Amino acid sequence: MKPDKNFEKVKIIFSDFDGVFTDGTGLIDSDGKVSKRINYRDVLGLFLALEAGLKVVIITGEKAGAVDYLSEKFPQIITFQGIRYKLPVVQEFVEKNNLKPENVLYIGDDINDFKSLNYAGVKVTVPNGDDLVKNINGIIITEKSGGEGVFREVTDCLLYNKSQSSLLVGE
Repeated sequence: MKPDKNFEKVKIIFSDFDGVFTDGTGLIDSDGKVSKRINYRDVLGLFLALEAGLKVVIITGEKAGAVDYLSEKFPQIITFQGIRYKLPVVQEFVEKNNLKPENVLYIGDDINDFKSLNYAGVKVTVPNGDDLVKNINGIIITEKSGGEGVFREVTDCLLYNKSQSSLLVGE
């Protein structure tokens, strides 16, 4: 993934969960409980983004214990779960926080992210994302696939571009 000139304007990251933090699959046990595997490189990416002063919002169509875990670990993260129509939530949040679409970096992989991706100033998807999403004008496609450290890849690229490299090397 290469930096985009619009990265300088980013103040908030909205990210889908399934297909970004996960590979888009879930393990369903005999009691119907769903488990999801996340990449801990993404967990460090959350820490780095928050330390750099960025707002982070996870917006997902499902209810996931993994999202609850992340919001407990990082209380600064805002989460919206069970959201099928994401764009109205994104727009309302942006307006309430006196931001503009150009301040938004949105990471999503499927058609329920399509409208939010088109709204965002910086649009990011994964190589294993839906073809409709991958063909959005101006979309950036990560090198990593969902569940392989996508959020961290985006964070590293964004923070390096914002001259926050000291955070990346632990100074």
